[in-house]
Amino acid sequence: MTGSLLRVVGSLEEFPPVPDALTVFLAGGMRDCPDWRQWAVDALAEHWYRSGTGRPVTVFSPSRAVPGRPFSPELVRWEHEALRCCDVVLFWFPRGNDNAPEQPIALYELGVAAATFKPIAVGAEPGYARRNDVTTQLRLIRPDLPVRQDLDATIGDAVRTLRRTGEALGAAYSTAATLQAV
Repeated sequence: MTGSLLRVVGSLEEFPPVPDALTVFLAGGMRDCPDWRQWAVDALAEHWYRSGTGRPVTVFSPSRAVPGRPFSPELVRWEHEALRCCDVVLFWFPRGNDNAPEQPIALYELGVAAATFKPIAVGAEPGYARRNDVTTQLRLIRPDLPVRQDLDATIGDAVRTLRRTGEALGAAYSTAATLQAV
C-alpha cells in the first residue's frame, strides 16, 4: 500500500534523485538508545499515505553500523550531504542509557538546522537528559516550533512540513514555467 510512495536510503547508500520526490532525514539518537528509526519509517509511510498527496518521499535513515569502525569519515560525509540536500529533517531525541544520554552529534545537527532555518520537526521523549535544553534553545530561535513528547506526533509535524514544502515547490515550479513561457 505505501511502498511505492516511500523509499528508504540507508547509510553510505547513493541517493540518486527520484523525480518529484520530497526528502526527509531521520536525525537523532543512534547509540545507547532504543532503535527508533524502523518504527519511524513505518509510521512515516502510513502518515504520508493517509495525507493523500500521492507524491513520493525519500527517507534518509542513517545508522552507525559500520562494522569494526567506531568512526567513519565516509559516514559523516554521507550524513552531511543528506542533511544538506533534504527538504525536512525529523529530529527525535529518545531516552538513552545513563552512560551516554546526551546524543551530542544530533544536538549539533539540530543547532545547525535551527540556525539556518531548515524545515524541521522536533521531538524529545520525556526523560531525555537534554530535553530542557532542546526546548529552551528552540524557543529562543524558533518560538513557534513545537517540541513534541512522542515520536508519532513528531512524525505528524514532519508530514505537515513536507506537504507545505511540496506545495511551495509546486507553486514555485508553476511560476517559473509561467515566466519561462512569457
